[in-house]
Amino acid sequence: MGTDSSDNLARLYSELLVLLKQEEEVRKETEKRLAKAKTSVDPRKEFNNWLQTNAGQTWKQKQFKYQASKCAACGDSLRFTDAVVHHIRPLKDFGSAANKPENFKLLHPGCNLEIGTKIIDFS
Repeated sequence: MGTDSSDNLARLYSELLVLLKQEEEVRKETEKRLAKAKTSVDPRKEFNNWLQTNAGQTWKQKQFKYQASKCAACGDSLRFTDAVVHHIRPLKDFGSAANKPENFKLLHPGCNLEIGTKIIDFS
């Protein structure tokens, strides 16, 4: 009778090891898929890609004229080549919802760094 119990225990232990190995494989595959999904919906990457398109560059040119070649933060003169696009509502808090042209202003790089992710009213 003792050997039946030992055999059952050994069988269960063996099955447990197989299940643990399968669980580990599933976990690793899930992590890989999540990492891939995260990069495909990265709002920063999405924004940078848009900014390099014709639509993004056209927006920047129109916004530069609209802002009369001035930094939206400090009001000083701004060169087009120096202008950086600032997200009024930050990407870190709003994700892809922050990637809308009405959420952008052109700033000096230093002004952009100084503001960081603080929400500023530019009106």
